[in-house]
Amino acid sequence: MSSRKARPADLPEVVLMERECPTAPQWSLAQLERDLASERCRLLVLEDAGRLCGFAALLVVLPEAELTSIVVRHGDQGRGLGQALLGRVRREAASLGCGKLSLEVSAANAAALRFYESAGFKAVGRRPKYYGDGSDAVLMDLAL
Repeated sequence: MSSRKARPADLPEVVLMERECPTAPQWSLAQLERDLASERCRLLVLEDAGRLCGFAALLVVLPEAELTSIVVRHGDQGRGLGQALLGRVRREAASLGCGKLSLEVSAANAAALRFYESAGFKAVGRRPKYYGDGSDAVLMDLAL
C-alpha cells in the first residue's frame, strides 16, 4: 500500500471512484484537471499493487487546509485504507505549513462522522439544510 500525489493519468479512475460513492462531491474530469494544475489544491491517491483504491482532495489556503473529498473504493473499505489516506492528508497539510485541517460532512452520514471523530476531528459548527436532501453540514476541525 502506498500513497502519492495524483497524476493526470489517474484522473479518469478518480472520477469512476467518485461515481461509486454517492456521498462524494461528484466532480467532473475537467474540475479535477483544474485542481491538479492548481497550486492551492492537492490530489492524493492510494495504490495497492498498482491499482488505485482511494483518493483525497485537499484545498490549501495557509495557514489552513480543507479536506474536500476522501473516497475509498467500496470493495476496499474496512481494511484501514481510509485511515491511511487521512494520515497522508494530515502529513501533506502539515508539510505545507498548515496548522489546521477542516472539513464538512453531512449530519446524516453517521459512518463518516464516526470516522472523522475517531481521527480526532471536533465538530465546530453546522450549516442548516446545506445538502440537497435537507441534511445539515457538520463543520469539523483538526489541529495539526
